[in-house]
Amino acid sequence: MLIRGVSMPDSVLSPAPTAWPAPAGTPVLLFGGTFDPPHRAHVELPTRARDTLFGDEGWLVYVPAARNPHKNSGPIAPDADRVEMLRLATKGVPRCSVWTDEIDRAGAGAAREEPSYWVDTLARAASLVCEETPLRFLIGADQVLAFERWHEHEKIVALAEPAVMLREPVPNREAFRRQLQMSGMGFESWMRRVVFTGTRAAASTDARAVLAVGGNTGEMIDDEVLAYIRRRGLYGNE
Repeated sequence: MLIRGVSMPDSVLSPAPTAWPAPAGTPVLLFGGTFDPPHRAHVELPTRARDTLFGDEGWLVYVPAARNPHKNSGPIAPDADRVEMLRLATKGVPRCSVWTDEIDRAGAGAAREEPSYWVDTLARAASLVCEETPLRFLIGADQVLAFERWHEHEKIVALAEPAVMLREPVPNREAFRRQLQMSGMGFESWMRRVVFTGTRAAASTDARAVLAVGGNTGEMIDDEVLAYIRRRGLYGNE
């Protein structure tokens, strides 16, 4: 089948995609990740990216991964807990939704150990919106440097244009330019995709390390998310 001019196997739409969470015709910025746990940077930076790209017309859609193919293990917290934490973290954020399609698809038959490929997620998302609807996805500058190793990366770019978020260990445009030139990737097209988000130091790995020893996460994690983590006893035995 053709989705936005990209040839995809019919099986990509089986089972049927989870209902689309954004209003019809609304420009969408997708942001995928394990969110294990979600921290404040997961909320603040993508929200700024959405507003920079689409103004007050855009919608931010989070896509919690069933299993990230770019990570060796995990996720650690159960799927239902990661979804609930993400909903708590984004509560009150306007024009924002959580789309659980990857998790729902895995639960409907795919083996839990199988990775969630972003190309499939994008195809499923694109099948639910009008072809004229702007569809972008947010990617960290550090992830761009490994993008050519992503499964069917050329189809990914054909389905939706990336928007690049600068973050550690690639915190600014000059660092990104240097890394692209060193990698031999076409830096001009990627530099044009950089979107302003500002920066905020936070990482789920660091948050889990602090939580595992009962430490203080400070401003890293939203209060309601932190209360949920403690109530559910998550990450304490990592």
